[in-house]
Amino acid sequence: MSPSNLQVCKRARIALLFLLGGVWLTASSACLNDERVFTQGRIEDLCDSAIPACDSQASCILRGDEFYEGSFPGGLKVITRTEGEDGTLIVRFLLTEMLNPGTELFIEASTPNCADKAIDHPQDVDLFDLAGDDRILEYHVDLPGRGDHLVTIFSDMSARYLMTFTYEEK
Repeated sequence: MSPSNLQVCKRARIALLFLLGGVWLTASSACLNDERVFTQGRIEDLCDSAIPACDSQASCILRGDEFYEGSFPGGLKVITRTEGEDGTLIVRFLLTEMLNPGTELFIEASTPNCADKAIDHPQDVDLFDLAGDDRILEYHVDLPGRGDHLVTIFSDMSARYLMTFTYEEK
């Protein structure tokens, strides 16, 4: 093969790699949707257990590296574990299907000994308006004490959602 033919082949290979790289970037960015971005590599927990907690039953122990997919109206009881003595639980919902906004979202977290509860209870508000264009609702609940906290969630809205918990120490 002559030197000029080698140059043409080299240029063709570079152009092909550049073109394929552009196609790969386009295809991979198309795979990123709101749900994948929201869950950030977390694993889904089906929350289909019955775990005794505070004279009640929780459906699962939801960790920071997991998410739950569910629907309102209705409620859910889950446990979150904390290692720190004092912190904040950040509960986030991505509304994936919005049917009726409802006016109430109730989040209650108990202390590990079940004696005290922290409550966030927005009511008389359009929850879809509150979620805004990004369809995300975020609530901060104080969690004093190290151990298992029962978290009770209830809403009258009609919607499908993804939910994540993040614990931040104070």
